[in-house]
Amino acid sequence: MVKEKPHPNANIKEKRKDRKAFQQTVGERLFEIRKGIIPTLTQTALGKMLKLNQSAIQRIETGGGTIDTLLVVLQYYLKNNYNLHYILAEDNSKFKLKIGTEEVKDELDNYFEKLD
Repeated sequence: MVKEKPHPNANIKEKRKDRKAFQQTVGERLFEIRKGIIPTLTQTALGKMLKLNQSAIQRIETGGGTIDTLLVVLQYYLKNNYNLHYILAEDNSKFKLKIGTEEVKDELDNYFEKLD
C-alpha cells in the first residue's frame, strides 16, 4: 500500500494559523495593558503619545499591524516597566505584568530553566 504524502502547503497553512492566533493573543495583551494604565486611555491618545495614528494602534491590538508599530508600542510599555516577557511569551503565566529591573534576570533564568 502506498502512503499518501501530505499536501506540501498543509504545514505552512497550519503555521500561519498558529502565528495569527499568537498575534491576536499579543494584541489582546496590549489592549489589556493600555486599558490598565489609564482606563480612559484611548487608541487615539496612545497613538498621539507615540506619534502613531489610531488605526495603527487598533491593528496592533487586534493581531495585525507592522513590526515597526509593534516595536514602538513595546518600547513604550518597556519604558513604563511592563514586562515584555508577559506580553510576548506564549505561556505568560510564569511572568508578572510589571517588573523592576532587578527582577528581569531572575525571571528569565527561571523561565529558561523550566524549558530545559
